[in-house]
This record gives sequence, structure tokens and C-alpha cells, in this order.
Amino acid sequence: MIWALLLGYAIGSLPSADIVARWRGHDLRNSGTGNPGTANALRVAGRSTAAVVLTIDMAKGAVAVMAGAGLGDTGGSMAAGLAAIGGQVLNPWFWFRGGKGLGVAAGVTAVAWPPGLLVVLPITALGAWLLTAASGAILGLVAYSIGAVLWAAYDWPTWWGLSPDDLLVWLAIGVVALTAPKFVSDLKGRYQPEAG
Repeated sequence: MIWALLLGYAIGSLPSADIVARWRGHDLRNSGTGNPGTANALRVAGRSTAAVVLTIDMAKGAVAVMAGAGLGDTGGSMAAGLAAIGGQVLNPWFWFRGGKGLGVAAGVTAVAWPPGLLVVLPITALGAWLLTAASGAILGLVAYSIGAVLWAAYDWPTWWGLSPDDLLVWLAIGVVALTAPKFVSDLKGRYQPEAG
């Protein structure tokens, strides 16, 4: 299990957004919101760069889950997937100030709980379109949690993913715990009254 955690963390911590943006002549950490992720890549460098960043982030999550399965079956896959999200959010290359982890979480979910991704993506996108990106992410994470509990409670099929049991609920708890704080912080900053 420890090897799955270490490998997942190493995969997640690869500074892919920074590499892609710099290769295309942009510095995400000193532009836009300063966040090395898809939303800031879209803001700073445009759609094509954001698409590449999102694709690589999702690939990091998917690869971590598959590699973890090879090291420790179902528990190893979940541990590696959550560690990959942790590596993205708490990135050691940038003094543990990384991205928000949603792209990596999407990749983890695509392998560990595919139907969950189909449930969460439309809700996240609609929330982001009607409200703000942070609000959409938070709505998506709420849907993620509720969906995982329902899947486990009713034993709905997960296709090739985790068994629909308590492990799926723990995956949801981990995903929310790792990704939600930065989005909540964004909302607090947005609605905090200005001084003076």
C-alpha cells in the first residue's frame, strides 16, 4: 500500500500545467489567478493549452489508479488515485502550493468510478456556467458525495471501476477532502466585503 501511495503522489506531483504553459510561452504562476491548472490555463493561454493541461491532468489520475491496482489491487488503486490528487494539490515542486486537483480527480474517477464522472460533469459544468467556476466545482463535489453514497447503498454497477461498497464512499470522501478547500476559499474571497 505504501508503494501505491508513493507512486500516486509522484505521478500527481508532476508539474504538467507549468511545463505545457511554459512550452507555449506562458507562466501560469505569475499570470491570471496564479493557479497551475486548467481554468487558469484557459484564462492565460487559451483553449488549446487548457485542453492539453486537462488531458494530461486526467491522464495522471487514470495512470495512478491503474498503477496502484498493479501494486495493491482495489485498495492500492484507490490509495494511488487519492495520492495523485494530493500530489497535484500539495505539490512539492512548488512548496506544496499546487493546483486544485479537479482534473486529476476526473481521471481518477474515469477509472475508479466511471458512472460517477457522467453524473458529476454535467452538474459541475452547469453550475460553472450559471454561477462561477468555484460554485460549479462545489456543486459537482456535492453530487460526487451523494452519488457515491447512493451507488454503495443500492449496489449499482460501476462498470470497470471499484465495487459499489464502502470503498467507493471513502474514495468520494478523499476526493472532496482534497479538492474542496481551494474552491471554498475562492468563494470566500469572492464574497468577502472589501475593507474601507
